[in-house]
Amino acid sequence: DKMMFKLIVTMKIMVVAGQLTSADSAVFLKAGSSLDVKAERQNPFRWMSDKVWLNVLQISRHPFGVDQMLFFREIVDFITRNDAAWKKWFDENEPESCPVPDYEERLAMERNLGPFLRFCIVRFMREDRTAIACAQFIESMLDSRFTAPVTDQISDIFEESSPRKPVLYLLTAGSDPTFSIDELAKKKKKYPTDKVSMGEGQEKVAREKNNNAFLTGGWVILQNSHLGIGYMCELEDVLLKTPDIDDDFRLWITCEITPRFPIGLLQIAIKVTLEPPAGLKAGIYRTYSTMVTQELLDKIDHEKWRTLVFVQAFLHSIVQERRKFGPIGWCVPYEYNNSDLDACLQFLEKHVSATVMVGQPVSWVTVQYMVAEAQYGGRITDDLDRELFNTYTLKWFCDEIFKPGFAFNNYQADYNYKIPEGLEIQQYREGIETIPPVDSPLIFGLHPNADLTYRLKEAAEMIATIIETQPKDSGGAGGKSMDEIVKEQALDLLSKMPPDFVEEIFRAQIKKLKGPPQTQDKGFSAPLNIFLFQELQRLQSIIAIVRVNLQSIAMAIDGTVVMTTDLLEDLGSIFDARVPRRWTNDASGAEISWLMPNLGGWFTGLTDRQLMLDTWLQNGRQVMKSYWLTGFTNAQGFLTGMRQEVTRQHKKDQWALDDVTSHTEVLPHDNERIRDVPDEGQNIHGLFIEGGRWNRQEGRLDESEPKKLFVGMPAIYVTATTASFKSMGINYGPHGPYNTAVYKYPKRNDRYLIFRLYLKTESHPYHWRVRGVCLICQTE
Repeated sequence: DKMMFKLIVTMKIMVVAGQLTSADSAVFLKAGSSLDVKAERQNPFRWMSDKVWLNVLQISRHPFGVDQMLFFREIVDFITRNDAAWKKWFDENEPESCPVPDYEERLAMERNLGPFLRFCIVRFMREDRTAIACAQFIESMLDSRFTAPVTDQISDIFEESSPRKPVLYLLTAGSDPTFSIDELAKKKKKYPTDKVSMGEGQEKVAREKNNNAFLTGGWVILQNSHLGIGYMCELEDVLLKTPDIDDDFRLWITCEITPRFPIGLLQIAIKVTLEPPAGLKAGIYRTYSTMVTQELLDKIDHEKWRTLVFVQAFLHSIVQERRKFGPIGWCVPYEYNNSDLDACLQFLEKHVSATVMVGQPVSWVTVQYMVAEAQYGGRITDDLDRELFNTYTLKWFCDEIFKPGFAFNNYQADYNYKIPEGLEIQQYREGIETIPPVDSPLIFGLHPNADLTYRLKEAAEMIATIIETQPKDSGGAGGKSMDEIVKEQALDLLSKMPPDFVEEIFRAQIKKLKGPPQTQDKGFSAPLNIFLFQELQRLQSIIAIVRVNLQSIAMAIDGTVVMTTDLLEDLGSIFDARVPRRWTNDASGAEISWLMPNLGGWFTGLTDRQLMLDTWLQNGRQVMKSYWLTGFTNAQGFLTGMRQEVTRQHKKDQWALDDVTSHTEVLPHDNERIRDVPDEGQNIHGLFIEGGRWNRQEGRLDESEPKKLFVGMPAIYVTATTASFKSMGINYGPHGPYNTAVYKYPKRNDRYLIFRLYLKTESHPYHWRVRGVCLICQTE
């Protein structure tokens, strides 16, 4: 990523020039991720999340620059005194371009550090604007020409190349430079070029083509060279050691990014990356300049055929562009490509010929199934993604599209996405030209907040990549070495470690615990007691791993044990305020604990989980009015145990475990206001909703508030039943309930799916499906 590279270079220039210290770079990257929210004073501002609060505390303590200036020392006092102005700045759409309250004059006076300090405050308080603020920072420190978009013409790249200096194209999804190379070859009288698609047995062909072109001065294109790494290794020697190569010879290589590519060839080649044009407009235009031709439009002389072609092209662009929003877009980012589109267009052509052209109506059920389930659906592996794709085809493959006033957007907007009319392809291209270059998330069916999700994802990926590429020898404040910083932190964490759970003791305690009401079960004959035993075993193994690991790191720094490569990796993670891998995964790579992006949050999670399980163990279930679902390593096991207990309570009704299903009710209040433990089933809390919000007054799904990506859900009552919701007479709204998934993390996939529950909605459930609404256990 070019922006990331420019940022690294700019910060390095400032460090070398003595304007910044390496500790300043480190604090910019890590922010408040090493702080523990439980160990710090409480966040006094309702409009500020805990993550931003920890970042503010960190920036207030950090001495900037060579002069070790505590520039933001009074920031907490300033925000307290001037709350309204700071909240206004925090809520601005472009805070990086607005004056910073209380600090603007001082920032303007700081000639060397001013731009960096402004960049820091934006990154710490409004992480979603990091990329935009980054461009401003680079522009003010270096020059505007470093941030101006660069589009290298292929002719310029050709001028820079030479017979012994090949051009290497690094491929990204949807980009292929072959067409542009051929166009240039025609101008330079070198057409046709020799093309070799690399793969097994193709090295011999490539060798012959190159040897011939050395003499004749031809051009050779080696495509997909990541499949012929063996030949790439010998190519460097061939280019440098062959005595006579014709001056007109050129070698073009296309390759996916791979660590196995020979470094020597990489260094002598001109490296070019091609990013496909982003956005709906670019995607549809690309389809109408490559896949859809005048010949295709003329195949069937009927306006319904031309309309269906455009709808298919629009859907293709929508499902590709939706990937950029991350998990709220698609649970799994599928590589939909032109072959899917081509297959659908071929099917539509045959279907229209067999129906519309003989006076029959289009069979929409067939079209929807073939597009969503057979063609594109062949790539889809996740059930929720399949439901989402089916929703798009239900909305856009129906009789509505043939009506004159049809628009793809069902919301009020300045621009309506309509289907162009006409017989000529040029009329369609002109219609596509009117589409706005920047897409609103609403056209995808998402809430405008999805744009914020996309920007946060972009910023987090950029910062994580820079942290991984940074050298780990940077000293901290006060000249402390990396080892001293890590040792201090390891000893601090050790002092906060919860005590061990001893298996003999907690086994004896569980034997005395009561089971559910109206049954004779107690001790290990009650399913939830067995679940508690398993959770305690798992948590104890995590506590033991962390304790031993921290002790080993401290001893290795002192030199009393050998510093192994594993310990060195863990030491680097703690220095970067990230969670060491062995705390979250075992040697096989399987997850053994919970995943968090920063060390402070993970450690808070450890102490919270220990507290909940210990409370349950010491006092029994009669004090557990609600369970923190996030705190369990196996949340599905808790729900299964609950269903088993309810089934046993209905022994006289002859309930069988195979027949019961989970039934949920969202309570009107949080877990603190729950008075009694339910006789049947259990209350759970700690869930968040993404993509929408829960209207507590009316007890139904509602649209998100601006800039609020995750909203806490009230407590939820979970029980088991043998009846369907219809026979129970529950009103879930005029169109029925929205069946939402509950995930462990914001990263959505089948592995992290816990269960599904029904939510009341006044809108159609389709609306929430394209919004990407789901419940999650933790927001990071």
